[in-house]
Amino acid sequence: MYFGGKEMAKFILSAFADEASPKVEEQLDALKNNKIELIEPRNIDGKNISELSVDEAKQLKEKLDEAGIKVSSIGSYYGKIFINEDFDPHFEAFKNTVEVAKILGTKYIRMFSFYIPEGENADDYKDEVLRRVKAMAEYSFERGVLCCHENEKGIYGDVPERCLALAQALGEKLGCIFDPANYLQCGADTWEGFKLLEKYITYMHIKDVRTSDGAVVPAGCGDGRVEDILRALDSNTDRVFILTVEPHLKVFEGLDKLETDDETANNMGKFVYPDNFTSFKAACDAIHSVIEKVQPVRYGIIGVGNMGTSHIKMNVDGKHKEMRITAVADINPERLKAAKEMLPYVNTYGTAKELIDSGDCDAVIIATPHYFHPPIAQYAFSKGVNVLTEKPAGVYTKQVREMNEAAKRSGLAFGIMYNQRTNCVYRKMREMVQSGEYGEIRRVNWIITDWYRTQAYYNSGGWRATWEGEGGGVLLNQCPHNLDLWQWICGMPVKIQATCHEGKWHNIEVEDDVTIYAEYANGATGVFVTSTGDCPGTNRFEITLDGGKLVCENNELKFYKLNGRVSEHCKTAEQGFGRLEGEWINVETDGRNIQHSEVVNKFTGKLLRGTELTANGEEGINGLSISNAAHLSSWLGKPVEIPVDEDLYYEMLQEKIKNSTFKKTVNETVQGDMSSTFGS
Repeated sequence: MYFGGKEMAKFILSAFADEASPKVEEQLDALKNNKIELIEPRNIDGKNISELSVDEAKQLKEKLDEAGIKVSSIGSYYGKIFINEDFDPHFEAFKNTVEVAKILGTKYIRMFSFYIPEGENADDYKDEVLRRVKAMAEYSFERGVLCCHENEKGIYGDVPERCLALAQALGEKLGCIFDPANYLQCGADTWEGFKLLEKYITYMHIKDVRTSDGAVVPAGCGDGRVEDILRALDSNTDRVFILTVEPHLKVFEGLDKLETDDETANNMGKFVYPDNFTSFKAACDAIHSVIEKVQPVRYGIIGVGNMGTSHIKMNVDGKHKEMRITAVADINPERLKAAKEMLPYVNTYGTAKELIDSGDCDAVIIATPHYFHPPIAQYAFSKGVNVLTEKPAGVYTKQVREMNEAAKRSGLAFGIMYNQRTNCVYRKMREMVQSGEYGEIRRVNWIITDWYRTQAYYNSGGWRATWEGEGGGVLLNQCPHNLDLWQWICGMPVKIQATCHEGKWHNIEVEDDVTIYAEYANGATGVFVTSTGDCPGTNRFEITLDGGKLVCENNELKFYKLNGRVSEHCKTAEQGFGRLEGEWINVETDGRNIQHSEVVNKFTGKLLRGTELTANGEEGINGLSISNAAHLSSWLGKPVEIPVDEDLYYEMLQEKIKNSTFKKTVNETVQGDMSSTFGS
């Protein structure tokens, strides 16, 4: 279920705001003042949520909508009666609260597993507990609402082992709320309990306990191992977790009237507060602080178009770890507004410079039009900010070389978003080629024409597919990944001859159909064909080696392994038509293909632990060199050597811009989910 924006993406914060005030308006103010997006309503204007009528729920929903606050779960008291009390009226009241949950727009109801008479064995009541919990869970599940069991002292599910028994017995029909403080109060080990229940946890209640005296304290200040638990949850890139703050902190209403050296005040300790608003703020501040420790790296997104929005969406969906997005920048106010809807408490800026100067970020992801990648990166380096840039590194190698030099001088982390390097198939191809086990490359052929784009795509941005705005077409936009993979797997060619057809299939001024012929220093050759005009397109990558042939097509990798080497067989075979035998082998890979989020997570790892990047930013110049060489060859009508004449390329690009008479139709749109474009 989507609850709206996520302040810290992996973790969505909710709270029992009735601990700030019994009045609902003051509860909503307290949530917003403490950057909490959701509420788990429990007591509303003096009335328990479990007792709200349908009409009262509708009135509450209006107030919540007006305040922009959503409901994470219903903080009901169901299951908080003794196991030997009459269940029927309790169950009938519960049915009404299921309707209340639906009205308030949540799919969760908190519930408990019944108090056990003092001095009696909880296990003796297991069957009756299961009967009652099952009745409530199945009733709500059939109506699209999930009962979530909270562990609590005195009930059947007070310790992890019995909570596990409930979870296993009811499966998908029962959620699990993990409350570390409540486990501590029952003498359980919270970390062992977490490991036992981790895969069943639906969401968490956040409070902490100091075991030395039993005092409830802010999260991270006690023995509940809250930080360790959240760190473990943060490493799970398949889930997003709601954390509901339940302060339970001690309030002494006369505290603010005591002198600072008063013996009573000194003896009360630092976790006692003068009023409910202060104690609520302390609890919220504490969980914010813990999350900042768990997600220490602060990212800024520069450019909130298709890819910038996609990065935000991946963060919102919990795909990143150890990081949080704290700022975004875009020159378009509407895009900043859209970013705020996804990340309500993110800081927004109208320019990249403002964001970098703000001090809000340790690193930036640059997702602007291509020309701006190098200057923004250079400014970030000058201000001590690490850089992860989208592809391509830039438009022309002269500009990118200056960026690389700035990165080297700064000593900061510099990465480029070559997400296709995470694809298991391409990693395996590189491993097989670079190992040398099958000899040198003899020929490379890559037909990559499954980049079909309509005219609407090119009309979606004023900068797109123009010499001035983008600096090129399919080579600069769609193919930087393929050009990078080509050189990453096979090495750099030394000579290029190319034909780049400009506006062949679309009303654009840049290339949309390209054929490249390449030569290598060892005499090997290559052909690279790409287009945005073929439908259906082809993606077939062949590498002919001295000892066999790799073929990658339909995301499958096959290898024809020869029983020898072509170079030797050609010289020594006695028969003129003799063939070197071999066999086709399906190549096994590790199956991993995480794409963009892995690049970001590795970049975060680089900042925290110095681990390797998916792609160093300096490598961006390699694929761009092939692209520039292809353009220059096509413009000159002859082969060009790599490295290209950078001054000549820049001069001819400027002529393209200066002499352009193209008039473009623009209908700006943003596609936030770019996952369908990640496969090539």
